[in-house]
Amino acid sequence: MAERRPLIARRLRPGHWVAVDAFAAVALAAGFSVPAVLVPEPAGVSPYAAVPMIALACLPLAGRRRWPVLVCALVLVAAVFAPCVGWEEAFVPLAVALHAVALLEARRTAVAALVAALAVTAAGAAIDAPSWTGAASACGFAWLVLGLAWTIGLAIREQRAYAEQAVARSAQAAATAERLRMARDVHDVVAHSMSLISMRAGIANHVAATHPEEAGEALAIIEETSRKAQADLRRLLGLLRDASGDQDGPPYTLDSLRELVAAIPAGDARVELDVEPGLTLGDEAALVVYRLVQESLTNVLKHAGPARCRVAVGTRAERELVVEVVDDGRGSTPREGGHGLAGLEERVTLYGGTFSAGPEPGGGFAVRARLLSPGGSGEDER
Repeated sequence: MAERRPLIARRLRPGHWVAVDAFAAVALAAGFSVPAVLVPEPAGVSPYAAVPMIALACLPLAGRRRWPVLVCALVLVAAVFAPCVGWEEAFVPLAVALHAVALLEARRTAVAALVAALAVTAAGAAIDAPSWTGAASACGFAWLVLGLAWTIGLAIREQRAYAEQAVARSAQAAATAERLRMARDVHDVVAHSMSLISMRAGIANHVAATHPEEAGEALAIIEETSRKAQADLRRLLGLLRDASGDQDGPPYTLDSLRELVAAIPAGDARVELDVEPGLTLGDEAALVVYRLVQESLTNVLKHAGPARCRVAVGTRAERELVVEVVDDGRGSTPREGGHGLAGLEERVTLYGGTFSAGPEPGGGFAVRARLLSPGGSGEDER
């Protein structure tokens, strides 16, 4: 199906709007001048007497977008003298000018212009009408037109202001979300590798003089880990430069999780991985699980000391994916100001799951997350 293009594809520029207003002003002046000349009222008044008032009221409307208050004042002057020359429709150009004031000026100025327009119109109807009944009828209709034009202008003004605020809030929210995403990605890529490097460097420095073979082993681990961290950072920077890239590194699988656990030196933590047989995960779920386990193991290495740690990944009730990382080390309350657990909670929440982390009653620390399983529909079972 072919794409339908709008009648006017480009937005009109200010100069274009001036041309449109000028054409409308001339057309309005001509439309009122011809009947005034052909059918002069009241009797005894020159047929051309109303033409100057019509010109004064209509022609300035060409500049109503640039000088709305000045134009409205000129039209008001014309409306004051219009009854004297038998012109009863002065409220029409006055409504156009009043619309521009309500649309472009502050509310206080718009209200003052509305009050002045209503007062001038009422005075003109009282002077021109033959009876109070006729005056009330003419004034009521004129007030209806003026009030409608003013209300439409004010409503459009407030709608535009609200739309601008909504766009600004949306842009700020998008910028905040992108900043948090980048912070999570950098933290997840760097924190785990740097923790291993820092720990092994401390060991190498401690045993360099007495056990050079252990120092050499620690330096080898540092070399391998730093190379991997460098590759991860290079990949992350490439994704940040590529506006079309939405992948957070390579596609992760459960094998990636096993490689992560296998890379933890046994002397730092004894990690047991328990994955439900036959479990398969999509790319997004696998990424969340990988980052969850990665950051949890980083915290184990940094805070738990030499400890046993169990990593469990499985499903529950066929609709829920459960991830648990539990250690028996020195369980403690998460440090204030840390970003790791906060980033994990954001990831899990964005995926539609729940997250908890805290000390265990019998000692140790646990990180638990529940996510929608790949086959889940996203609805709670009732």
